[in-house]
Amino acid sequence: MLVKDMLIRNATKFPEKNAIIFQNQSITYKDLNERVNRLSNALIANGLEKGDRLGVLVHNSYQFVELYFAASKIGAIFCPFNNHLKARELIEVLKYSTPKALVFDIDFSEMVESLKTEANFVKRYIVLQDTNLSFADNYEVLISKGSKIEPSISVSEDDVMSIFFTSGTTGKPKGVMRTHKHILANIIHGLIEFKVGYNERVLILFPMYHISFEDNIGRCFFLPNTMIIRREGGFDPEEVLGLISKERITFVHVVPTMINAFLRSQNIDKFDLSSLKTIFYAGAPMPVNMIRRALEVFNCQLFQGYGLTESGPQTTLLRPEDHVIEGNEKQFKKLSSVGTAVVGVEVKVVDDKDNELPPGQVGEIIYSGEAIMKGYWQLPEETSRKLRNGWLHTGDLGMTDEDGYLYIVDRKDDLIISGGINIYPKEVEEILYEHPAIQEASVIGVPDEYWGETVKAIVVLKEGSIATEEEIIKFCAERLAGYKKPKSVEFWKELPKSPQGKILKRSIKDIIKTRTIP
Repeated sequence: MLVKDMLIRNATKFPEKNAIIFQNQSITYKDLNERVNRLSNALIANGLEKGDRLGVLVHNSYQFVELYFAASKIGAIFCPFNNHLKARELIEVLKYSTPKALVFDIDFSEMVESLKTEANFVKRYIVLQDTNLSFADNYEVLISKGSKIEPSISVSEDDVMSIFFTSGTTGKPKGVMRTHKHILANIIHGLIEFKVGYNERVLILFPMYHISFEDNIGRCFFLPNTMIIRREGGFDPEEVLGLISKERITFVHVVPTMINAFLRSQNIDKFDLSSLKTIFYAGAPMPVNMIRRALEVFNCQLFQGYGLTESGPQTTLLRPEDHVIEGNEKQFKKLSSVGTAVVGVEVKVVDDKDNELPPGQVGEIIYSGEAIMKGYWQLPEETSRKLRNGWLHTGDLGMTDEDGYLYIVDRKDDLIISGGINIYPKEVEEILYEHPAIQEASVIGVPDEYWGETVKAIVVLKEGSIATEEEIIKFCAERLAGYKKPKSVEFWKELPKSPQGKILKRSIKDIIKTRTIP
């Protein structure tokens, strides 16, 4: 089975069912498939061939979905670019992936045009909106010229379907190659685990250039479900709650900071959230009090997920039956885990020689399974380092318990070594989040002449709350071994975050480092 087959099947068997709702537009499966065919044939007529990269620099929209399926039908490699990139960053990822065609939204036109000389490998520019740009074709005009018949390009399940980009700890873009086979394996894992039915209404909140897009589109389109797309941008919790209510959303994928924003809304009781069946949160475990409140307010099942772009992405789940807040000590402890491996995935924690470690010992988390990436685009050495003996080496440190539940300790690169002793920032952060005045926290290591590194905490206080550096250090000292407590605390108004809401520890380190350079 290929990615394109999901759309073809639904267009044939469920032609009048809505595939996509975006703003005030709805598109049926029949119409979506016809538009994708027209786009595919137009791209072929304009020189795009199997194996060529199709670059996409657009906002969340139905066109993003059309471009994805068009790539699947003509054997092109779908390359979505982070639409927050500045010109210097964009040209770097363009030169790395060398797309033959680049599709973009009009608000990126000035930046795209400024890079044309350097990006001489791009042979065709396509703009979504109706404009008079001299260097770009109009998207809708292009579609109108294409045939609605199915393209006849031969595509294999082992062909690379997409490249999603991750910078990891190096800051340089790495393109994760995903074949049709990898993508379909991950989709099937998700369908089984989430028990997806035929009448789901899935709300898309994350930027669609994020790997979660392939997760979500699979859960939507493998079965004839409906995808409701929110244009990415500033996160307004009450706007999103209104969408859930109006569109009768059954499934939503969020990060804990979004759930926190929902729960802090003074108007949350005014929204009808009874349609919600599943909230899938990822990026970090949630504090117990937040889980308790979420279960009370949303009255639906909670899943927590962990994974990487390279891993499928879905690898482990903390399932609804694990979200026990009034259980025994063993059940309570599992709330700080990321659950157990999903169907079709094997997980191990290993030492530096890849020997599996027993429960309770910290080591590197590695995975194997059908959904693991093929490798990094044009980076054979990086691929060999990451994929060894059939296992994906994540660079994350963790441990398992006697029941196989996985606990993330930290990133290898975030490990703090103070006086020769390992300190895991996540452990200190969990204590900081217990402080009643702290809204957000991040812990990093800073250079120290004597210790090598010491622990620094950067915190954001809750609105109206007051706390001092001495108070917070004392709070940690009462709950942690002395060598683990922060030696200094800074108070920031906000912490840098990714568009998905994850705290960017590397950005925090860069700010601190730049500020302390003599």
